[in-house]
Amino acid sequence: MLGLESVPEIKENDDLAEIIIKCSDDEIDGIQEKDVIVLTSKIVSKALGRARKLSEVKPGKKVLAISKKTGKDAQWLQMIFDEGHQILAILPLKGLIERHIFNASEDNRCAEELIEHEQAVCITKGKDGKIHTCDAGIDGSNLPGDIVCLLPEDPNKTATDIRKKIQTLTRKKVAVIFADTEMIPFGTMDLALASAGIAPCSKMFGKIDNFGKPKFGGMDLVANELTCACALVFGQVNAGIPVAIIRGYDYEESETENIANAFIPDMDGNAAAKAVKAAIRATAHACPLKQRILLKIASWFM
Repeated sequence: MLGLESVPEIKENDDLAEIIIKCSDDEIDGIQEKDVIVLTSKIVSKALGRARKLSEVKPGKKVLAISKKTGKDAQWLQMIFDEGHQILAILPLKGLIERHIFNASEDNRCAEELIEHEQAVCITKGKDGKIHTCDAGIDGSNLPGDIVCLLPEDPNKTATDIRKKIQTLTRKKVAVIFADTEMIPFGTMDLALASAGIAPCSKMFGKIDNFGKPKFGGMDLVANELTCACALVFGQVNAGIPVAIIRGYDYEESETENIANAFIPDMDGNAAAKAVKAAIRATAHACPLKQRILLKIASWFM
């Protein structure tokens, strides 16, 4: 795994394919056959001009009401709605999560100020059906003033376009992945936002193992695993490495599969609600009576 350290500050309309090729030529002997090129979604958004000034966001009445109830910044909420995202849940940062955040910070005073400012985190569902666990992917870190970055509007198409240009210029077959930070239980992790040229998920469910038994599993989320590895190079604060090259991994090539059609369930809201209800019914029998009653009541609202 090779991080590109000479990538300049990306501006709108910058050609990411040409920049990656130049930096690779300067640092790692150029792009090689079957390299996996992983980019942070932020530099993609910058190149696409997907930025917005907080000072120019005007919250509506609905947003102001939600902000008053939850403590979440109204301008931030308005941007989530403007991006066409549906808010599935708003998680308060105080309480159990607050204590965990303090344990992950070397400066409790700074952590307390950030929690007081943020108040809550929104889990959203985008127009493409993808679930985002941190404010629709809107990000203000490592950006000047009140500027924030929005996610690319069609990240898989953009990944395909960058891949095609790199392959045309280098005559090397490569894969491209965009990385974006998401919340998971007890922390954050960089996961694949988009992909091109690589099968995002392995298909070895039921494959015979070394002892002749069919494997229950084998559905490895390959694109996510590669992205997680690259996060160790990217860093989260001031490392300044927005592109990493994975070399020597023999991935399965794919010209048709990407993150959208591999990971996002093809079902409408009613089907999703039925799936949640089924999960509630399946687990309720293992719970005490009080919890079973609460789960039953919760299912009425699904």
